[in-house]
Amino acid sequence: MATSSRLRVVLVATTLTVAGLTIPTQAQAATLTTAWQNGAFQIDRHAVVSRSNIVLGAPNGAATQSLPLGNGTLGAAVWAAGGFTAQLNRDDTFPDRKSPGQVTIPGLGKLTAAADFAARLDLYDGVLTETGGGLTARIFVRADKDELVVDVKGADPNSAQTVQGNLWSGRSPQAQAAGAVGTLAETWVDNPTGGSGQTFGSLLAVTAGGRNVNTSVVNGQTVRTSFNPNTDGSFRVVVGAPRWTGGNAQTTATQLFGNDATASTVDAGHLSWWHGFWSTADLMEVNSADGSGQYLENLRTIYLYQEASLNRGQYPGTQAGVADLFAFSQDTQDWVPADYWFWNLRMQLAANLSSGVPTLNTGFFNLYTSNLANIQAWTQQHVPGTTGACVPETMRFNGNGYYGGGSAANNASCDSTIAPTYNSLDLSTGAEVSLWIWQTYQQNHSQSFLQNGYPLMKAAAQFLLSYAKQGSDGLLHTTANAHETQWNVTDPVTDILAMQALFPVVVSAAQTLNTDQAFVTQVQAAQKKIPPLPRTDAATHKQVLTADADAGGQDVIAFSTQPAAELHNGENLDLEATFSYGLIGDDGPLTALAKRSYNARLFQNNADWDYDALYAARLGLAGEVKANLVNNVKKYQLYVSGMASLFGTVGDEPYNEETGIVAASMNEALAQDYDGVLRIAPAWPSDWDGDGTVSVQHNSKVDVQVRSGVPVTVVLEAGDNAAMAVRSPWPGQLVQVVDANTGATVSTTTNNQFTVNTTTGHRYLIEKAADPFTNLPFVSVTGTAANSAKHFGPVQIGLDKATVANSLSATYNNIGVTADNNTNPGNLDGGGASMSATALANAGARAGGTISHGGLTFTWPSQAGTGSADNTVSNGQTIALTGSGNTLGFLVTATYGTAGGIGTITYTDGSTQDFTLSSSDWWGGGGDVAIEASYQNRPGNTTYQHTSDVFYVGVPLQAGKAARTVRLPAVSGSATAGTPCLHVFALARG
Repeated sequence: MATSSRLRVVLVATTLTVAGLTIPTQAQAATLTTAWQNGAFQIDRHAVVSRSNIVLGAPNGAATQSLPLGNGTLGAAVWAAGGFTAQLNRDDTFPDRKSPGQVTIPGLGKLTAAADFAARLDLYDGVLTETGGGLTARIFVRADKDELVVDVKGADPNSAQTVQGNLWSGRSPQAQAAGAVGTLAETWVDNPTGGSGQTFGSLLAVTAGGRNVNTSVVNGQTVRTSFNPNTDGSFRVVVGAPRWTGGNAQTTATQLFGNDATASTVDAGHLSWWHGFWSTADLMEVNSADGSGQYLENLRTIYLYQEASLNRGQYPGTQAGVADLFAFSQDTQDWVPADYWFWNLRMQLAANLSSGVPTLNTGFFNLYTSNLANIQAWTQQHVPGTTGACVPETMRFNGNGYYGGGSAANNASCDSTIAPTYNSLDLSTGAEVSLWIWQTYQQNHSQSFLQNGYPLMKAAAQFLLSYAKQGSDGLLHTTANAHETQWNVTDPVTDILAMQALFPVVVSAAQTLNTDQAFVTQVQAAQKKIPPLPRTDAATHKQVLTADADAGGQDVIAFSTQPAAELHNGENLDLEATFSYGLIGDDGPLTALAKRSYNARLFQNNADWDYDALYAARLGLAGEVKANLVNNVKKYQLYVSGMASLFGTVGDEPYNEETGIVAASMNEALAQDYDGVLRIAPAWPSDWDGDGTVSVQHNSKVDVQVRSGVPVTVVLEAGDNAAMAVRSPWPGQLVQVVDANTGATVSTTTNNQFTVNTTTGHRYLIEKAADPFTNLPFVSVTGTAANSAKHFGPVQIGLDKATVANSLSATYNNIGVTADNNTNPGNLDGGGASMSATALANAGARAGGTISHGGLTFTWPSQAGTGSADNTVSNGQTIALTGSGNTLGFLVTATYGTAGGIGTITYTDGSTQDFTLSSSDWWGGGGDVAIEASYQNRPGNTTYQHTSDVFYVGVPLQAGKAARTVRLPAVSGSATAGTPCLHVFALARG
C-alpha cells in the first residue's frame, strides 16, 4: 500500500483571509492529498483545535462579552470589568441555581487598560491568557478541582493588590475571614411544591499567594483578601466553590485549598485532563470560499469545549438550552432553573455521541434513569388510569413535572388533571429519552448500560400502551399534545412517532437482555395497531388527508389529525420523523413525503434551537444543511464566546443549544448511521472541503476527507466485530474495501450498499478500485492557531483590536435623523424609521447647533438630516476624550425597548472606571429627556404622529484624574428590527 508518485489535479482557489483564516477564492491548480499514512488517519489535534481559539484584541468589558471556563461541575463567566470579574456557578445549587458569587481583581485594570492588551482562550489547554502593560494572567477553572485560578506575572512587587468576593441583595451568606482565607457560605432547603426537601447551598472561598496575605470581612456579603505580589512580581488568586450543604466553611475552604495558593504549579492535572479529552474527541476541519465552513467549524469545536466545561457533574450544567454554568447576571436565570427541557437537550446528546465524547451524556441519562421511581409516582398521580412512566418534558431535577413552584397555571408536564397547556399532555419525551439510550447502546455495546436504561425504556412503552385507546378501526389512538405546538388534539404526530420508534426498540432491548417475553409479545401485538402518520395539504396545512393522498404528491405530514387546530409554538413537528425518531431517511417509501413536508414547513429559522439543519441532513439535503446553519448562526449567535441568544436578543444568559445543533448537523452531514446504514458525506455541502472523524455504531469511527462535495478518503476504524452496512460513497463505481491491518482486499463491488465484516481494532480503507486514495500524496490534517477575532456577516467570535477614534463622530455608523423630504436613508430601528430633522430643530436640536442639558453643552451632529450617518450604534467603540471637567455626558436613545450596558473610562494613569450607559426607548418611557421631537419619519417621505425622545446620561469622573478614553458598551452590532439597540448622538465633558 505504498504511496505512488501519481498525482491528481483539481481546481481550487487562490487565497483570501476571511474570519482570520486563509481560504480559497478563485480557481488555480492544486493537488488532491490524503491524510492516511502508516496505518492511521493523521491529524494534528492541537493545531486543528487551535484554529477555533477565541481571541480578544480588546478587553471584554461587558458581562455579555464574558468567556466561559469550567470543569463540568463548576463554571465561570470571566470578563474585564473592574480589571477582572468572574461569576462562579455550579450545577447543584438547586432549585434556583444560585451563584456562589462574583470575584473581582482591581489590580488587573493595568493589564486590561493597556494599549497592548491581548487575550486568547486556548481551547486545547482550557486556559484564558491575558497580556498587557507588562503583565500576564493565566486564568482557568481546574479540570481536576473546583477552583478558579488566576496566575499573574509582571506585577509591581510593591503594589498592594486585592481580590474581593461578594454576593448581592437577596442573599444572606455567613461571611468569615481567618488569615489568608475568606468565605461566603449559605444554605437553603428545596421546599416548594414538589420540592425534594434536600438542603442545598453555595460556598465561595477566596485566597491568594503572595506576601503579607490577609483576609477581612467587608460586610455581610463581601470578603476581601489583601496582599503584595511576590518579589518577582508574581501572585496567584485561587477561588474555590465546592459542593456545599452546610458545615464549617473555613475548614472546608482550607482543606480544599491546601497549598494551592503557593505551589509552584497547579495546572498539571488540569492540562492532562484537557489534552486527554481532545485526544479522543472527533475533530473536523472545514474550509470554504465564503468563510462559512471555517466559521461553523469554529463553532463546532467551541461546542465540544463548552460541553466538556458544562456536563461532567452529577447534574447537567445546561437546561432549557441555557449554559447555566456560564451565567453572568448574578442569580438571574431564564425559565425555571430547577427543570430540564429535553427538546433543548437532545441535540447535545446527538452531538456528543457522534463526536466521540459519549461520557458527556452520562449526566443526562442519570437524570432520567435515577429518577424513574419518582417519574412513575408522578405519572400515577397526574395521569390517572395509566401505568409506566410519562417522562415530563420539563422535568424537575428530582423527577416530577411541577413547573415554577407547582401550581397548575404554571404548565406542569405530564398532567392530564389540569387544563391543556404547553406541556401538560406532551407524552413523547419518555420515548425520545429511551431512543437515545438505545442509540448509545448501539454504539457502545455495553450490556450494563442497557441494563441500567432498560427499566425506563420499558416504563415509557408501558405508559404509551396504557394511555392509547383502541378505536373502532382497531388502531391505537391518543388525544394529547403535539409537543408544545398543538394542545389536546387527536393522534398527535409525536405520539404516533413515539410508538412507531419506541416499540420495536424496546422489543430489541428486551430480547438482547433476555427478559420480559410476555411484555415483548404485548408490544409486538401493539406494533400492528399503530396508526399511520397524519397528513394534510402542503398549501394550507388545514385539510385532513390520509396516506392515500401520497400518490397525488401534494400532501405533507400533519401535526395531528386536527391540522387546523390552534398553534401555540413554532416547532416543525412534521419533520420529527427524520430526527430524532429516525423513521424517515433519505431513501425510503416516505422520503418524498418528508421532503415535501420539509419544503412546506411552517417555521423557518424560528429560534436558536431550530432543528431544520438536522432534518435536512437526515433527508440528504446538503444545500439546506448549509443554508439553515448559516442563517441561524447569523441571527442568533450574538455572544463573542460563540454562544447564542434564544430569540435574537442579548439577555441574561448565553445558550449553547445552537452550537449543539451546529455540531450534530455537521457530524450527520459528514457521516451518519442512525438506522444501521453507514452513509459517507450524505449531506455535505458541495462548496465545503472537509476533513474529519465521526463516531458511529459498534464502537467504531469513520474518517472522511471531502473535496468539492466528493469523498476522497474514507477509513472505517472498527471498534467491534460486526457486520456493518455501508452505502457506497461513489454510487455506480467499483469500490474496494481493504483491511489496512493485513493489506488484503476483503471485497469489491459496484452495489450501492454493501457489508463490511469488521474485526475489532482493524481499519478498513473504502476506496475507488480504479483510483485508490492510497495513491495520493500524504498531507496531515493540521491548522494554524487563530490570531484574531473571527467574523461572519453580522456575527463574530472574539473581539477585534481596539482602535481609538479621535471623536464620537468618527464612529458614526447609523442614520437616525432624516429630512422630511428625504426619509428613505433613515434606519434608526432596523425597520426604516427615523427622527425628523425638522421636528428636532423645533425642539432645539439643529444640525451642528448646541444643546445645554445637565450642566453640559453638547454639539448636535452636523450630519443630522443630510442622509449621512449621524449616530453610533453602541458596540464597544473606544473614543479619545479631550477637555476637562468632572462629568462625562451622553445624548442617547434606544430602539426596541430599553438598551444599555457597561462602558469603561480609562485614565492616563492606567486605572479604569466602569459605568452604566442605558437609555429608554425613543418612543418614551422614562429617563432624563434632553430633546423631545413632536413626530417621527417613515420611508416614502411620510411622517408618524408620535413623539421621539433623546435622553441625557451623566457619568461622574474620578476626581484628580485625567480621563484618556471611553469605551462604549457592547450592546448590538447594528440597528436590527426586534433587537434592543443603543444609539449615541453626542458626548460632552464639563
